[in-house]
Amino acid sequence: MRRSIRRGRFGGQGGFTLFEIIMVLLLLGVISYVAATRLFSDDAPTQVAEMELVKNHLRYAQARAMNSESSWGIKFGSSTRYWLFNATNENTVVRLPDVETADGAMQLNGIQVTPPSGSKITFDSFGSPGTATIVLTTTAGNITVTKTTGFIP
Repeated sequence: MRRSIRRGRFGGQGGFTLFEIIMVLLLLGVISYVAATRLFSDDAPTQVAEMELVKNHLRYAQARAMNSESSWGIKFGSSTRYWLFNATNENTVVRLPDVETADGAMQLNGIQVTPPSGSKITFDSFGSPGTATIVLTTTAGNITVTKTTGFIP
């Protein structure tokens, strides 16, 4: 009877081994590191998402041009700021969809864009940027607008 009291009710197991505790702490540390780097970093997925947003705004300007009798485009004020404009009045900023800044211009936070010469891309009523292929260089990759067709991959 004395022997059964010492062993306890769990049949001789008094708890976790040191190895098990270290492995659990190590696993928690790895999971915490991965979660923290994804939450607090401005990494490639964020940059790619902003580059896709720039592409979508170019496609939006292209669609506006094809659905009207005038040219539309995107004008770059700096490497992180651009807005939609109508070619009949280039100085008037037209609000882009889902842009909530006071002046309607898009402010990029994750990437920088090197605009083409002239700092604007204009689409005609056929959706074409003209006779030259336009390449926007960004910190996440290049955006190409194909001449004549206006294709944006």
